[in-house]
Amino acid sequence: MRLIRLSTVALLAVCLLLGYAATAGAAPSAAPRTYTVMVGAESVHRGIDVMAYFPGTVKIHVGDTVRWRQNSNEIHTVTFLGDMTVAPPLLLPATAPTPPSPLVFNPMAAFPTVPTGNELGDTTTFVNSGLMGREAGQARSFDLTFTAVGTYHHLCLVHGVMMSGTVEVVGPAVHIASPGQVHARGNHQIARQMAKAPAVVRKAKRQIKPATENADGTLTHYVALGYSKGQIDLMRFFPSKLRVRPGDKVEWALSLSNDAPHTVTFLNGQPEPGLVVPEPPVLYINPAVLFQYPSSPVTLTRSGIYNSGLLDPNAGPTTYSQVIGDITPGPLPYLCLLHDTSGMRGTLIVLPK
Repeated sequence: MRLIRLSTVALLAVCLLLGYAATAGAAPSAAPRTYTVMVGAESVHRGIDVMAYFPGTVKIHVGDTVRWRQNSNEIHTVTFLGDMTVAPPLLLPATAPTPPSPLVFNPMAAFPTVPTGNELGDTTTFVNSGLMGREAGQARSFDLTFTAVGTYHHLCLVHGVMMSGTVEVVGPAVHIASPGQVHARGNHQIARQMAKAPAVVRKAKRQIKPATENADGTLTHYVALGYSKGQIDLMRFFPSKLRVRPGDKVEWALSLSNDAPHTVTFLNGQPEPGLVVPEPPVLYINPAVLFQYPSSPVTLTRSGIYNSGLLDPNAGPTTYSQVIGDITPGPLPYLCLLHDTSGMRGTLIVLPK
């Protein structure tokens, strides 16, 4: 490659051009622009979810639009509480005379509440995206145009203040980043969070308990569910693969460092029950997900659905157990009905008796 010698004038021109390029994205914009904020992040094959908005703070001009784009299989909301001092709960007790389930999604959380024209001009108005996700009926994106200077705080009603964000709206004379620069910053923040995940996984693996021997010579095996550290949630079983024999017992327990509810569910080839039982305008939580099935203790076989019901770190229960029945050797897969699409799947490898 031939080197080119630049004159002093040429060098000055290059420096001016580079300086212009560096600030071009920050110049005030004449036309309204749309800024993208990614809602959540995940690595499904590693069972990693990050409960955050990317970027967490975005600065825009009056008249610009922010588009929140769903970026994981985990459900989220984008919610501006306005002058509310307490966030509305995600779930409520069902009150209909003969409800199909004891719990419903709170309509304030599950359904959109938006101002006219999707325009927000004050910090006292309650605004909600409704449930965002990748399943049918859930929003993939949410747009809001800001028409007045101010600092607008929002959070996720599913994950609370842990997942919070800010939109700072400024006047047209203020220099701000371009939409492309903001998007790049969001990707950089995701990469930084994902770089923390291997250390969190190592900590989670340290909680795995070795099997203990029972009086009859069988073993009791232990599996921990999930692990939370900061905004990182591991949607995994620890260990995810476990060798067992007929007569052995397996005990699943929520990790002490876990913030999310989970289930332990063996489908045995049956269709997966959905989370929601829709009876418009109400969204009931499916009892097949909520409650343990079958209700009486039985040994685990390769026929029918076995479900722990909701294992909840706040309301309980937090453990589930099954004895391996006299079944043919081979893999026996199971999953979490809430987070299987985020990678929370496990396998019992049944060995000969």
